[in-house]
Amino acid sequence: MGRKSVASVHQLKTLPPTSEAFVENVKRAHFQACIWRSALTGEAPDMDPLENGWVFDDDFGVLMPVTLPPQTEIAPAAVMKLIQCGCSSETPCSTERCGCVAGQMSCSAFCRCRAERRTCRNRWTLLKQRIEDANDSDEDESNDEDDSDD
Repeated sequence: MGRKSVASVHQLKTLPPTSEAFVENVKRAHFQACIWRSALTGEAPDMDPLENGWVFDDDFGVLMPVTLPPQTEIAPAAVMKLIQCGCSSETPCSTERCGCVAGQMSCSAFCRCRAERRTCRNRWTLLKQRIEDANDSDEDESNDEDDSDD
């Protein structure tokens, strides 16, 4: 590691893509190649973009690339522990300058913000916390129902 700091060695942009991310990228590249090839014939390829690495965004009415299939971790847990941001502004993790925000992943306890609700402004961390809270409340409700059956 020499003189490099730990933070500069473990950056998300230096990691290779996961197998799942690679598959989605290949789907989009294949779809694009088919469109380019068909441009010479004047007939659009008989392919559905939603089955070839794209998803429709209802809010904006556009196709967005699928970078990872739903419910797929961006990296193994051991790797996620190595990645951390070093945000030190008044509103940490609120811009693309944050490595976690730029990588579209939530901050962790290893980040300078510690992924704390009162300090971290990373939209991915906030979304993860909301999902966890919703899951916790669902579990509490199901436990209450189980208790009332007794």
